[in-house]
Amino acid sequence: MKNMKNKTPIVIISGFLGSGKTTLLKRFIDWEFVRGNQPQVIMSEFGDFDIDSKIIADERLQVTSVIGGCICCSNRDELLVSLQRIIAQNPGAPVYIETTGIGDPAGVLQSISSVLNSNVLINKIIVVYDTSRHGNNHRDYVLIEKQLMTADIIVLNKTDIASMDVKKTETDIATINPTAQLISAVDCDIDLNSVLKGATCCFAGSKETVNTDNYHSFAFKIETRILRDKFEQWLKSLPEDIIRLKGFVRFQSENGLFEVHYSRGNYRIKIFENTEWMDATLSIISHPISSNEILKGFKSCILD
Repeated sequence: MKNMKNKTPIVIISGFLGSGKTTLLKRFIDWEFVRGNQPQVIMSEFGDFDIDSKIIADERLQVTSVIGGCICCSNRDELLVSLQRIIAQNPGAPVYIETTGIGDPAGVLQSISSVLNSNVLINKIIVVYDTSRHGNNHRDYVLIEKQLMTADIIVLNKTDIASMDVKKTETDIATINPTAQLISAVDCDIDLNSVLKGATCCFAGSKETVNTDNYHSFAFKIETRILRDKFEQWLKSLPEDIIRLKGFVRFQSENGLFEVHYSRGNYRIKIFENTEWMDATLSIISHPISSNEILKGFKSCILD
């Protein structure tokens, strides 16, 4: 997205927990740097620990993190103040806003509407959808549908592990939002340049914001190295109420810090390439559940 003199283009990236929003955001950031732009990023974390900004950390990048709530409702004022500061300090720089996974883009639009003018515009609202969960999102359907209704572009992600025919998924999603452009992808690998071309966003979604009371978050630091095989067993045993887990761990007999992502039965563990020292931390978002029971299970990962 080229800087248009002093016009500030804003891209909102949304999507349910574990769909791949941060992966897409990181692709946009790298793409902007290649083009010689200086992207500005606002990230929302529902939990109290800031995980995602560490995942996309880059010495060239300034990230504003809004934690402990949702920028579509409880943290609206903080979002607005942050955006106003960014626009004043970096006129014309592209701005990317990533909502929390239980955020509603409609609420974000309402939050920032007062700063939108001829020089500050919404370029696109992009919603990332996890096709591997299609047909299995009954409990969260209302929220996911609201996110989809708001989108200009819907990235149908994780098609490589989708059990349902992607064409059937496309048909179902098009019924919810017939005007959105649908793009199938693996690991959010899409043509970023073409995505941002064309008309700016024309919001036609629901104006009712989402109630986040049905979602809880908790996080904890890990003071010791853990057993990898026990940790993976624990991940596989997590109940359906655990929607999303992410963070960093250190393993016995392995060097380095490892990045962990879990989303309802699927998980990924990889070495974290940032060399900055960070605490091992896990953040969990769930439907109402006893955190004590989850922590009790995690203790099996610690060497006696």
